[in-house]
Order: sequence, then structure tokens, then C-alpha cells
Amino acid sequence: MEKIDFVVPWVDDNDPAWIESYNHYRPEKPKTDSARFRDWGIFRYWFRSVERYAPWVNKVYLITNGTFPQWINPHCEKLVLVKHSDYIPEKYLPTFNSKTIELNLGRIKELSEHFVYFNDDTFINAPITPDYYFREGLPCDYNFESIFRKPSYSADNRFGVDLDMHCDVAVLNSHFSRKATVKQAWKKWYGLHLWGKPLLFSLILLGRSKFETFTLFHHEQPMLKSIFHEIWEKEEAILDESCSRFRKDASLNQYIIRYWQFASNRFYPIKRKGLAYYYYNKAITDDLIKNLHEEQCPSICINDCPYCSEEDLEYAMTHIRQAFEEKFPNVSMYEKEP
Repeated sequence: MEKIDFVVPWVDDNDPAWIESYNHYRPEKPKTDSARFRDWGIFRYWFRSVERYAPWVNKVYLITNGTFPQWINPHCEKLVLVKHSDYIPEKYLPTFNSKTIELNLGRIKELSEHFVYFNDDTFINAPITPDYYFREGLPCDYNFESIFRKPSYSADNRFGVDLDMHCDVAVLNSHFSRKATVKQAWKKWYGLHLWGKPLLFSLILLGRSKFETFTLFHHEQPMLKSIFHEIWEKEEAILDESCSRFRKDASLNQYIIRYWQFASNRFYPIKRKGLAYYYYNKAITDDLIKNLHEEQCPSICINDCPYCSEEDLEYAMTHIRQAFEEKFPNVSMYEKEP
């Protein structure tokens, strides 16, 4: 079995040095809305869940701007502390753009070819084995093509992630033919894992030379490090433009890696079941806590919500934090002893 690493980024939005740097480079829009960065005090449970449910992991790479959680154990043999400056080219630093942090992951020294990328809001929630992420040396993934996904717009969120996805597909189609990809491994594109609407969509796309967008699952993503090198070699200019200091519209994001794995048939087709996705708010609290305790969902994502009232968010976080503490009361090897 190949070595499998985990990679997770984190930022301390209360760090005075980080705030000063952010406001220095973006004085026209200083840090006020913290939904994208704020820390709810449950990140330590991410490490406890890894220790309990994925003890087989080779190494855990924690990426930050250089400020690490005070409770992290820097002497843990399985933990590798990585600063942005350790792997991101200097011309992109400092960066406050997750795309820059993610698109350069392939530059991390010693990172295994097979790794799983987590956001800090995605938690392993039940026992898993390595073949949950990789089989036959390939990332396990669900190539559900979406023929109706169109870019959306709102004054608050502008184009969101939708426009990025279409940029990813446009670049993908400049290098691959869907028709040739399917011909090479048709069972991956018309297999039983796509039974139902996904298979119907694949049939509609039969014979097409261009890919459509793929259904987005905001959960941990198994990746091949070599794919990063391959894309940078072929599309350095657009990737360079995408690695801006702050987010901007019409650029690539880390899902180009996933799409490239699909188009080159370097994935193991499977539908991962039991994925749960939540936005922090009062309404979801009971259901989320129920999922935490029952362990029916192997992966839970708890995304921040910039549109909820502070009162609802405080209610949700108080109860969710308590539920995590009840589930993971013991300090992990990744943490300092109290």
C-alpha cells in the first residue's frame, strides 16, 4: 500500500500581525467580514478525529502563514509544520487567497505522491481505511457531470465558485477530448457507480468532445502530487495569474486538479456515501450533533455562514463545540499536553 499523507491549511484571523498585513495590502477593503477566516475553536478536534479514525496516515501537513495554533505539538513525529514561504514562490507572498495556497501544494517537499487535501472545516467522523481515498494507486472519486450548472452572481458573493469551475473546464478542454477519454476507459464514464441521473447525464453527453462541469462535493479530496507538476508545466501562465494575493474572478482553483484526474482517467470510479454538509446556523445544530454521535457519516463539513445572525452563530457554535468535546475528550498526539 502506498503512503498517504493528509494536508490541511489553517489561519488565525485574530493574529494581530496577520490582520496588520491583510489591511496593509488591502486598505480599500480592511478585514471586517471574518466568515472566510474566523476560527471557531474546534480545529483541535480535526486532529483528534484523524488520530482516532485514520491512525494509518503517514504524515499530516499543517499549512499556515507562519503562525501555528498554540496548542499544536511541534515534536509530533507524524506532524509536519509548513509555512507559506516554505513552498509558495516568493512573488505570490504574502497571500490571502486560498487558490494560491492550494494550487502550489505540489511544491511541498517530502509530500507523498498520494495525499488527501482537507479544509479545516471538514472532519473525519467514522473509522475509515486507506482504500476510502485510494484504490489501485488512484484517487477514489465520483465523476458526476453536471450539464445544467451555470455561473451565478450575487452582490455579496459575486460569482462565487461557479465561474472558477467554468474556467477550470475551459482549460481542461484545451488539453483533452471527452470522447477520447471515454473511449480509453468507458466503464469509468458509464459504470454502475453513476446509476440514476448521473448516468443519464453521461448518456446525454455521449459522443461529445468537450467536458461539462462536474458536481461539486465540498469534502476532502484525494490527489496525486504529480498532477500539480503536469498542469504547471502545461499551463504556467494562467496558473501564475490565478495565484493572486487576493481572490479574483475568472481564475483557476484547486478543482482543476480533480478535473485533470478525471480527464486523464487517473481516478478510481466510486460513489462515496454518507457525506454530510452543513452551514453553521441554529437550525442545523441538532441534526449535526446527531450525526457526530451516530457516526453514520464518514465525513462532515461544517462551513461558515456569513449570512446568519451573530446570535444564531453563537448558539450553534456553543453547542457544536460541546458536542465535539464530548466525542473527542482526549488530547491527541498532535497536541501539547495540557
